[in-house]
Formats: sequence, C-alpha cells, structure tokens
Amino acid sequence: MGKILAVWSDSKQSGKSVVTYMLANQMSGNKKLKVLVCCLNLRHSSLYRLFGIDSSDTGLEDLINYKFFENMKEEIIQGIIPRYGDICFLGSYKMTNSYAVKNAEKFADLFEMLKNLFDLIIVDTVSESENILSKLVLHQADMILKLYCQDIECINGLKPSEKKVSANKETVHLISKYRNIYPKVSDLKRRFGINKVFTHEYCETLQEMKNRNSLHLYLQRETACNKSVEKISGYMLQELGIAAENGVTGDGKAGNITPSDGLTNGRGIFGRFLRRFGIAGAKSLYTKQKWSLK
Repeated sequence: MGKILAVWSDSKQSGKSVVTYMLANQMSGNKKLKVLVCCLNLRHSSLYRLFGIDSSDTGLEDLINYKFFENMKEEIIQGIIPRYGDICFLGSYKMTNSYAVKNAEKFADLFEMLKNLFDLIIVDTVSESENILSKLVLHQADMILKLYCQDIECINGLKPSEKKVSANKETVHLISKYRNIYPKVSDLKRRFGINKVFTHEYCETLQEMKNRNSLHLYLQRETACNKSVEKISGYMLQELGIAAENGVTGDGKAGNITPSDGLTNGRGIFGRFLRRFGIAGAKSLYTKQKWSLK
C-alpha cells in the first residue's frame, strides 16, 4: 500500500507548491515509483500551470461524483487522471469548501483507495484553517513535511509547546528559501532541540524560471537548491519505507531501473471510458496521456 506525504505550512508564502513540484519530479525520476500529486487549493494553485494541466481536466471531485471511491478500477484510472511525464495529478479547481465538507467521509475513503494504486501520494495542502480537506489529509498522512520561512515569527512555530497536528505523526521540518542569515539551522537545533531540519536554498534563478513557466528546465541544473531537494527526497523515501520496497538508494535515486512500459501518447475521453464500463451520465473530460498501472 502506498504512503501519503502532506506538504504543509502555517505561512502562505513558504513555497509549498514549488517544493511539491520539485519533490514529485525528484521522487518519480527513477521511473519506478508511481507518484500522484494532489492539490487542495480550490482557487489559486500554481501546480496546474507547473504541471501543464488544464483546469477542466479530471479532478478529485470528479472521482467523488462518479463514486470511484467505492470501486476504483485500474482500467478506468488509466484513462482519466491527467499526467505530466511520470507524474499523475488531481486538482480541486471545480470544488467548493462546502462540497468538501459535505463529502468529507467520501474523500477519506478516496485517499485510502488511491493508496492502493500509487506508491506515493504527495498532497499540497493550504494554510487556511477552514479548508476541510487539508485537515483531513494531515490526519491521514503517513508523514508531514512542514515548511517555514526564515523569519523569527514563522520559526517560532518550531517551539515544542506548539499544538501538534497529530501526536504520533512523523514530521520533517524544511526551511524554505534558506539563506546565510540568522536564524541558521544550527541556531534552530540549539534553541528548540530538534534534529530533522532540512534547508531548501534560496535561488533567484529558480524564482525567475518559475515566473517564466520554465521550472522544468531548472530541475536539470546542478544547483544547491536541487541538491537539497535530492537529499530530503532520499530521506523521506527511506523513512516512509518506499525506498526499500522499490529499490531506491538513500540519495533518492534508483540503480539499474529501466523506464516504465505502457506509456502512450494521445488523449482518452472520460465519457468514453465511463460508458465502456457501464456508468451512466458520463461527461466528456480528457487526460494528457494514458498509462499502465503495474
């Protein structure tokens, strides 16, 4: 069964979406892991643009509407979840918070079902406390990656006295946009007595390429920022037990792994798949590619 990694922060400007995008590309780069990215931002997600996904493509609410959480068939999933390379993506642009509240139990069942189909589900949560799906995922997650901006007000969230999301939840701390200023990692470890603190280096080139919609090209560069993503990816895969199951080494890479088979170009019509399996009321949605679950 797959694992859920929730990317979370108290701050809206901590870079959750960019970190999610880079982690997903790093973790799926060995082409052996089946990775799904879910975005819970109902209105202003940058992941649609980063992954090249249209807002009209299949989203989480579509799987609820057609009751796929009750009987998730691999044959149907092959044709309806949008893909970006080796990464599958489900957004929330068609959803309202009231809809999510009304169907919270169904969403919980849906995420459990998706764990049977993917090795890793990375969820980009939102900081707003009223977002019911973020609360749900933080409760269901196997690991939480909590992001902090490098300012003292945000860093104070590291205090042990802070109310935790879950008492027994594995949490990894990441200082995003890290620079050589106070407070440094050594200061944080000494002040708060924590060990699992990673840094994501600040990089002006990364921000510019994100603005130019060419972040995928940045991933090919040898930078301190990319190295930090590689390091934390390897650590989390090991801690989640995914690395051992899939032959991934400690640095997040895989040895002697050939590209996965079954990837074909073209579009699959959502309605056609639904009609094929006898589901009435199908509407036409498409995906970028079809893929083979193995």
